[in-house]
Amino acid sequence: MKSRDKVVTSSKISASDFAADGVQPVGFARKGWRIFGGMIVYLILATALIASERHMLFESMSELEAIHGREERQLAVNYVLSHAILTVNENYLSEDISTAGRLLTQEVDGLVSQLSRIEARHGGDLGGFINRLRKSNAELQRAPSRGEIALLRETLHELVLKLDQLTLSIRGRKAEILEGYRTVFSRLTLELFLLVAAGVVIVGGIGGLFFRRLARDIGLIKARAGEIVLGYRGEPLPVTRSDELGVLMSAINDMEAQLKSRDSQLELGRQQHFHTEKMAAVGSLAAAVAHEINNPLAAIVGLAESLVDDRTGKDVQRRRADHQIDLILEQARRVMAITRQIGEFSLQRPLVPGFVDLNALVRSTCTFISFDKRFRGIRLDQELAEGLPAVFVVSDHFVQVLMNLLINAADALESKPDELPSITVGSIRLGDRIVLSVGDNGPGIATENLARVFDPHFTTKPPGRGSGLGLSLCRNLVEQDGGTIAIESKVGRGTKVSISLPIASDGNT
Repeated sequence: MKSRDKVVTSSKISASDFAADGVQPVGFARKGWRIFGGMIVYLILATALIASERHMLFESMSELEAIHGREERQLAVNYVLSHAILTVNENYLSEDISTAGRLLTQEVDGLVSQLSRIEARHGGDLGGFINRLRKSNAELQRAPSRGEIALLRETLHELVLKLDQLTLSIRGRKAEILEGYRTVFSRLTLELFLLVAAGVVIVGGIGGLFFRRLARDIGLIKARAGEIVLGYRGEPLPVTRSDELGVLMSAINDMEAQLKSRDSQLELGRQQHFHTEKMAAVGSLAAAVAHEINNPLAAIVGLAESLVDDRTGKDVQRRRADHQIDLILEQARRVMAITRQIGEFSLQRPLVPGFVDLNALVRSTCTFISFDKRFRGIRLDQELAEGLPAVFVVSDHFVQVLMNLLINAADALESKPDELPSITVGSIRLGDRIVLSVGDNGPGIATENLARVFDPHFTTKPPGRGSGLGLSLCRNLVEQDGGTIAIESKVGRGTKVSISLPIASDGNT
């Protein structure tokens, strides 16, 4: 429980972690304020557009009111003009010209007054008619006559035509204003509809997209958390957000990475413990076998040596028997050497660094592992430089690394039936370091896999043949002894693993 608590605690990620990576997180609150600000800008623009259209409608209404006022004044002038024309027609044949002149003078004064107000407010080019009417009015006051009344009637008829033109102009302008008003009103109605529709689409689209993505990412996080609980240790979850949910994604990935690292450490520990127990069991078995074999072999050797001593003075015909005795002696000594090597290999070694003869350790390991059935048919060569100085390492670690590399090479050579499979173990001194290499003539490693061979749980072997921790364990053990490990491989030409160890100096590396 303590280790789990430690992992979960270390998986906590805050906004400062994003800032350290150059990414400033944008939280939900900030996103909400941005959306709110965008809506405010949208409303301001929409309000400005509607206000502009309303202003145009207001101007149209104001101008229409002015046209209505002018039209009313125009009707009043037309009424006065019509009355004046009727008065002129009634008094044209009147016998009392003086009385007719006074009546017409009053009518003309009223008409001139109306025309002057229209001219002053709206123009209309009525100044000439006003002057002519004033002149006729003055003549009627000075010397009324039928000829002057006829001139006045002619002027009034011309004024009727002029006022008709002004009336048509007013009506045309009124029609234009009404058409413009209808156009602006229709456009304003359409704009309001489009603005409302656009607002609904924008708000609904942004909201729908946001919550859809939010639900998707929450689902991904939930699914990945469940997978991690069930043992998933694969590729990390892609961090596609920069808000609190993105922080949670990074926390999930960090938790997975730390659990993966912890699992690897636990697996490495189990592998080391298992190997230690296995080596102890093999060592005990080998020691027992060696002890049991050594006794009869010692007796065989003693008998063979006695026969050799008795051979002196015998005839030549016994040379064949003598030769067989030599073979017995040779093979017996060979068996004794093998059992001695097994005994040396099975010795319990402390898990602390010490001075180690690298070549002797390589020879005993290669001899022991050559009995494995996987090495049948494989040529195991040793190219060890003589006179190498000691290295300061944990000998059991080094035996474990070398056995792992040899087994990997043997497994790789299973798929090479076209030529004699071979493994070469070599040692050489390069400056202040000793380099041990294990090479094979197998199929090699693909370029895309070469960079991942030391990753925990990565393996190219079929299921059930490997856990992907062998080379990772080797690198861990070599680095504990102060060394480095590297791998070279070419497809179709084999693989070579090199271990570089510092030469021991006064018990220190």
